[in-house]
Amino acid sequence: MVSQGTAKKSQKIRETTGDRVFNTIIYIFITLIAFSMLYPIINVIAVSLADNRDYLSRPWMVFPKVFNFTGYQYIFKNSMFWRSYLNSIFVTAAGTLIGLALTALTAYPLSRKELRWKPLFMAIIIFTMVFNAGTIPGYLNMQELGLLNTYWAQIFPYAFSAFNCILMINSFRQIPYELIEAAQIDGASEPYIFFRIILPLSKPVLATIALFLAVGYWNNYFAAQLYCALDRDVWPVAMVLKQIMSEASTAILEAAQDPAAAALASKLGSKTIQYAAVVVTTVPIMCVYPFLQKYFAKGAMVGGVKG
Repeated sequence: MVSQGTAKKSQKIRETTGDRVFNTIIYIFITLIAFSMLYPIINVIAVSLADNRDYLSRPWMVFPKVFNFTGYQYIFKNSMFWRSYLNSIFVTAAGTLIGLALTALTAYPLSRKELRWKPLFMAIIIFTMVFNAGTIPGYLNMQELGLLNTYWAQIFPYAFSAFNCILMINSFRQIPYELIEAAQIDGASEPYIFFRIILPLSKPVLATIALFLAVGYWNNYFAAQLYCALDRDVWPVAMVLKQIMSEASTAILEAAQDPAAAALASKLGSKTIQYAAVVVTTVPIMCVYPFLQKYFAKGAMVGGVKG
C-alpha cells in the first residue's frame, strides 16, 4: 500500500488543454508586465550611454549603437559633484539613523497596553498626517533655530513620519505580549526589553522604514533648495545635478552656434545629461535595496496589519 501511494504521488498531474492555454496566457501577461516595468530603466541607461544623434533618431532605444560616455564625463568633471555626493551620503545616513531612533522610541510606548492617554497621543500623531504648518512657518522655524544653510535643515524636518510610526506600532503589537511579561517577571528593565527583545524581533519593519527614509533623504531636493540655497557646500547631489543640467543646456546652445564646437553638440544633448544624472542618482539606492529586499515585503505586510 505504501509503495502504491508513493507511486501515485510521483505521477505528474496531467494538464488539460484548457489548463495549458490558461497558463500560457498568464506567462505572457506576466512577461509583458515585467517588460513594461524594466523598459523605462533600460531606456534611461541606453540613452545616457548614447550620443545625441542616436537619441534623436531612436528615442525608444534599448541599446545604443555607439557607446558615448560624454554625459557622465560632463557630470563627473564638475568640481561640486563629488562634494555633493558625500553630502547626500551623510544626510541620508544620519537622517535614516535619527529617523529610525525617533520612530522606534515613539512607537514602542504607544504599542503598550498600559500607556495612559494613548488615544490622545495617537490622535495628535494622526492629526499631523492631515494638517501641517506649511512652507513659510517651516522656514521661519529653521531660521529661529539657526539651522539654515546646514545639514540639519535637510534632516530634522523629515526625520519623523506619522505613517512610519503607525507602521511600526502595528508591527510591535504583533510581538506576543507574553514575552514582555516574562521579561518583567525576570526583573528586566524597559530599556533592556526594548533593545534586547523588541528591536531584534522587529528587523523586517526596521529595514522597511529604513528604506523609506533612505530613499526620501537621497532624493530630497526641496529641503536643500528651500533651506540651503545660499551655501553650496551643503548642497545634496540632486541639487548640484540640476545646476549641471542647466549649465549643460546653455553650453549646448552656445556650441550649436560655434562651428568649432559642433562635434560636442552632436554627442552631448540635454537628454543625454538628464538620463546620465538619473542613473548617477539611482545607482546607490539600487545597490542598497537588494540587502533590504528580503525584509521589505514582510515588514510592510506585518506593519500594515492592525494588531
